[in-house]
Amino acid sequence: MAKDKMTKVRWLYSYQKECRWLEEMAMKGWFLENITIGIIYKFRKDEPKRMMYEIDRFNLPKKPTLEEIQHKEIFMEMAQELGWQEVTHDESLTYYFCKEYEEGGINELYNEEESRRYRAQKFGSFLKKQAKAMTFWAMIITIIDVLIRLESLAIREMADKLVWYDWFTLIYVIICCATALFSWKLGEKTEKELSMTRAEWEASVDTALHKTVRKLVLTTRGLSKLLKKEEEKGWILKSVTPTKYFFEKREGGQQVYTMDTKWLTNQRLKKSGASKIDDSKDWQGLSNDWQIQSVKDAQEKGWQFVCALENRTIIYRGDADVVEALNDAKYDYSMRSTSIIGEYGMFLILCGLIGGVIGFFVGLLSF
Repeated sequence: MAKDKMTKVRWLYSYQKECRWLEEMAMKGWFLENITIGIIYKFRKDEPKRMMYEIDRFNLPKKPTLEEIQHKEIFMEMAQELGWQEVTHDESLTYYFCKEYEEGGINELYNEEESRRYRAQKFGSFLKKQAKAMTFWAMIITIIDVLIRLESLAIREMADKLVWYDWFTLIYVIICCATALFSWKLGEKTEKELSMTRAEWEASVDTALHKTVRKLVLTTRGLSKLLKKEEEKGWILKSVTPTKYFFEKREGGQQVYTMDTKWLTNQRLKKSGASKIDDSKDWQGLSNDWQIQSVKDAQEKGWQFVCALENRTIIYRGDADVVEALNDAKYDYSMRSTSIIGEYGMFLILCGLIGGVIGFFVGLLSF
């Protein structure tokens, strides 16, 4: 007798990838019946079919509006009218829907940009809320540990007995911070991918069309060499992070690249006799005034905008025979320290310095 039930354990960090996997399982004759804690999938055996799967969330906020309360019921009725059936939901209230594929029909439950964006925001907000909660409790435990330590400084024996709590706090805070960072990043990724159509997402993960290069580039000259080398292979830069470069497959040309920053923009303004761009109230570097000026300067010299890294770096591309140098060649070997460290890096350095000072004085008081 053939086995008609199967359990699989999989840890997937992409809802789009999860839906595609469930569709592949259905093509093999295995159909989702239940999911537990987000990783334990139970399937039943039946005749293979081409099925489509979708997901959504219906958890309510602490103070829901009437619209939020009624949203699930209205959505379920609409989904059924379109041929989608509820399969199951997990403990985080992620609901799974499926329908049989229709040739020439609409095979996406969220076939409008507005509905995709609304769903994406729900998932993103949920994951980011988890990250904030973990960060909050890490701070509370740390504060409690510091207060206990300050109380116990006068009693040596008590301080020795509380060493276990120091270790508990350290491990707890590390786990909380790592989980919070993971949840926040996953929230951003989920919100981005669920805003796409299935076709757009499939194209974004197609390794024949997209690739990522992980490399720490420290100078403008090094950056230009890297991008030129990749372009010769048919890869054009799409976006960047401090250590990752995202490329798409596209026909290039005799292109050159340059990078611009607020400091370099101010150097050009200084050279021309103009006032530099500076806002004493802009502590976090959120103002984009320098970027506006940078784009104007670049366009005047024939450069085209490629991408920007937050509010710290802009990368331009241009035809080698047309563009004029945006900045003096002596800056080609300048360090990209501002771009690499960034807001989070500066925050970590500041926290480290404050923690070091507190630890130093607590150590002095304990003697």
